[in-house]
Amino acid sequence: MLPNFMGIGAPKAGTTWLFKCLSEHPEVFVAARKETNFFDYAAIDGRMGEYEEHFATAGDARAIGEVSTRYLTSARAPERIKQYIPGARLFVSLRNPVDQVYSHYWHLSRQNFHQWNGDGAPRTFEEALERYENRLLEPSLYYSHLQRWLDCFDRSQLHIIFYDDIRDRPGEVLMTLFEFLGVDPQFQAPSTTEKGAAVRQGTSPRSPRLGALHSLVYANLNRRVYLPLKGAVGPRIAEEVKNALHIREVMESIFHRKGYPVMQPRTRARLRSQFKEEIRGLENLTGRDLSAWRV
Repeated sequence: MLPNFMGIGAPKAGTTWLFKCLSEHPEVFVAARKETNFFDYAAIDGRMGEYEEHFATAGDARAIGEVSTRYLTSARAPERIKQYIPGARLFVSLRNPVDQVYSHYWHLSRQNFHQWNGDGAPRTFEEALERYENRLLEPSLYYSHLQRWLDCFDRSQLHIIFYDDIRDRPGEVLMTLFEFLGVDPQFQAPSTTEKGAAVRQGTSPRSPRLGALHSLVYANLNRRVYLPLKGAVGPRIAEEVKNALHIREVMESIFHRKGYPVMQPRTRARLRSQFKEEIRGLENLTGRDLSAWRV
């Protein structure tokens, strides 16, 4: 069984909260593993059975889907999804790009920047921008990425959500999303009121030493526990076990605190300037006034 909807991004823009609320709807089935990233794999030929395993227990759900934030920036995903699921309904959540980049930086720092260059994680946000500017800024080039998706899909198949609305009007956001997916829009997801913890604050290390220790523990858990479990029982069950144990939440409670340090004003002004044209393009595409993103 293949899905009929996709959450395509953006990272650090409320997608975890949306994923949780969708999974609570009785007419919706969401793959247990957030970030399957399947359609961004280097090769997918002969692997569709592996992908369909994520939806094996969907039953008679009306809306069946997954959420993978890597899809938004993927050069491969739009054409592949168009090939296999041409009628897919797509939704994307977008956040002030300056705030998105900063939140993404702290997310990557928790994972030791995936050891991108093997020469140690950057010590500051400004150092990260110097070393990894393209990788950090690329997920926030919303207008450019959405144009690539709209080359493959009709505009009516794309539902755009704004992080500001998740923060200010979560019930309304869910109602319009449920309606777009063709399920009961009046359903009240239990997690609707939990947006404060899951959406707004994020976390940062309690200290540099604890941040480094978190990265070490995370890498070892992934290599020594999660990957062997995935190989033994399959990705769907492995993800369900990980979610049931609340591993991420437990680790963050030990090694991190809520919120981020204040970004340097010069850095914020520089990023606002870099995103100016992207924001203007997005305003033209959506008809939304995004002047608040420029201040």
